[in-house]
Amino acid sequence: MRIFALVLLLVAAACNKTKEGAPCKGNEQACAADKASGLVCRNGTFVSVACAGPLKCAKYEDHINCDTSIASAGATCMGEDDEHACTADKKQALACKGGRFEKLADCRGPDGCSMLGRTPACDASVAVKDDACNKDGALACTEDKKQMLACRSGKFVLHRQCRGEHGCITKPEGPSCDESISEVGDPCGVAGMVVCSTDGKTELVCQGNRYTKTRTCKTSCTISTRPGRPIDCK
Repeated sequence: MRIFALVLLLVAAACNKTKEGAPCKGNEQACAADKASGLVCRNGTFVSVACAGPLKCAKYEDHINCDTSIASAGATCMGEDDEHACTADKKQALACKGGRFEKLADCRGPDGCSMLGRTPACDASVAVKDDACNKDGALACTEDKKQMLACRSGKFVLHRQCRGEHGCITKPEGPSCDESISEVGDPCGVAGMVVCSTDGKTELVCQGNRYTKTRTCKTSCTISTRPGRPIDCK
C-alpha cells in the first residue's frame, strides 16, 4: 500500500513539473493530457500553445508536433518561422511573429481561408478598405461591388470607382470594374479611355490617372454598344 502511495506521489510530482508556468530548461516540450495543447519552454518557463488543428498534439522523442493550423489572433504559437494558421471561422489568415499569431490577411471571399500544408490559401477577392493583405498589387471588389481595391503596403486601398451598371465583378482570373460611368477626379488607369459622367451630361477622358472633363454633350451622354465607341455624346 505504501509503495502504491509513493508511486502516486511520484506521478503527481512529475505532472506538476510539466504544466503551464512550471520551470523548464532548454527546449523542453510536452503535450497536455488531452492532446489539445502543447507546452514549450520559453525563458525558463513552460507556456501553453493551443493545438486546435485536427492533428492536435503528438510527442516525438524530444519534441512535440502541435497542430496550430487553426488559431486566433494574439494566441501563443510554437515560434517557427513558417508557422501559419487560419481562424476557426476561416475569415483571417495568421502568421506567427514574436511567439504570437498576428493577422496576415483578411479572407472575405467565398472560399475564405484554408491551409495547404503549412501555407494559408486566403480568398481576398472581396475586401473592405484598410483590410490587411499580403500580396502587393492584388485586386479585390468591395462587398457592395461599387469599388475596386488594391493591396498596397499590407492593406487594401481604393483603386477604382465602379459606378457603371455592372459594378465590380469577381472572376477567377481577377476582378473587373465597370468604369463606363464616372465622376471628374475618379482614379483611372487606361490613358485616353472615354466615359460618361454620372449625370449623363458630360464626356470624360482618362488623363494622368484621373478622369477629366472633355466636353459637354448637347443632349446626353450614353453608353454605346457600337464597336470601338464605348459612349455616345450627343
